[in-house]
Amino acid sequence: MKFYVIPEYMPITEKPYCCVPAVLQMIQERRGLKYTTQDEIGYQLGLIVPQDIAYLFTKIRTGKMPLGGWGTQVSQDEYSINNYFKRYKLPLNLTIYRVNDIENIPEFIIQMIQDDNDIIICYNSQHLFGDGDTEHVSLITDVDMEGELITIIDPAINAPKIRKTTLSKLLQVLKSHESSNLGGFWIIKKKTFYQ
Repeated sequence: MKFYVIPEYMPITEKPYCCVPAVLQMIQERRGLKYTTQDEIGYQLGLIVPQDIAYLFTKIRTGKMPLGGWGTQVSQDEYSINNYFKRYKLPLNLTIYRVNDIENIPEFIIQMIQDDNDIIICYNSQHLFGDGDTEHVSLITDVDMEGELITIIDPAINAPKIRKTTLSKLLQVLKSHESSNLGGFWIIKKKTFYQ
């Protein structure tokens, strides 16, 4: 079998600096879990935006731009995605896998898809697609291992919702993003009762 497909996501476009909340909405929608607005999810994830766009949000933080740039602060424990899942009693768990820590990436991706996990990639969109943010997240939705094609759902504003790239190009971009502690594959699994 050459194609590996995750059940369909409903594409959602992010509000400014809300790629993580938008991706979480898509995951919760696919899994039949209720979700709230990007404003609320973003707030739980420490979202901070420039003062001049604060009017676009109902609940927001503004201030000095963090070292990591505008957006969520999920690398901080207080604003982590797993803490968001706990606060909202969502039966999900996130594990981040760095590219260099995975022995066989194609097998890893196939196994995650076969296990019905959600695969978020945290990457530099400018390096992968020539546009967007230097730290961005999207979802892998299917993989053609024979053609080495990866299909991605991108929540970015004014970007195509469905984008394709090669596995080798994606890995090159993810490896170059190793300077960030968030770069790589973010795997969302259904939480088991003993976790």
